[in-house]
Amino acid sequence: MRATARVRIVMASLGIMALVAGGGRLTAAEAACAPPQGSIFHVCEGYGTARLMLLPEDWPPTQGPNPGELIVSGGYTGRDAREGGLAAPVGLLIRDGQVIGRNIARMDGILLIGADGVPALHPRGAVKLGAERYDLGPLDERQAFFDAARAGGISALQSHLLVIDGRVDTREVEGAPVARRRILYTRGGGFGVWQSDQALTLDAAARRLAAEVAPDMALNLDMGSFDFCLAGLEGSSAQSCGAIAPQQLPGRLSNLLRLSPGAR
Repeated sequence: MRATARVRIVMASLGIMALVAGGGRLTAAEAACAPPQGSIFHVCEGYGTARLMLLPEDWPPTQGPNPGELIVSGGYTGRDAREGGLAAPVGLLIRDGQVIGRNIARMDGILLIGADGVPALHPRGAVKLGAERYDLGPLDERQAFFDAARAGGISALQSHLLVIDGRVDTREVEGAPVARRRILYTRGGGFGVWQSDQALTLDAAARRLAAEVAPDMALNLDMGSFDFCLAGLEGSSAQSCGAIAPQQLPGRLSNLLRLSPGAR
């Protein structure tokens, strides 16, 4: 990292705070990129990468998590197994251009991760990849998207989109379940993960997120009995911050997200 480069990572909800920074005072732009309330990971524009990990193929990682990294549950894992009896994702899932989950679920959000590790969130009916925009409903467009993802080494998963272009896209439902929520967001070129400090409905969580983070886009991540969270700490190997211990992962989850700080 260059001496003047600054990355802000905050894990306040986990009782962890880390700041990777160069010398000197923060500029006004850097000060404006302070980690939002409720964020457990946050990087500014031009910093940070994401990687989609397929389980069990990518577990355990060959290294880390490194200081400042966060590994968390990504998209949902279904009850049905994929080939080989392995845990299967719910909906679409592509890892480094390899199509794992072909079926589109009713969920309206798509996370794309480019070969450069930059994450972006899109509505299922308007997924921008390169110069093209795809509606993943029609089979022909979906196949064209798969072909483009293979060619570009793209990763993708599907989940509930909660904020679209800065607007909350949920509604309160009578009798909706409450739970701790973890949400991936993008904001002003940066991205991060927000985690609720209490059990909330999905709508209440989306509105809390909007008030505390003001994201451009936001996507729900898996929690509950599939809640895995591992934080890399300075001077320590890692700290578990979820319900599932690392040794319990095999056969339990189908995918994880590994979020890393640092200049791209």
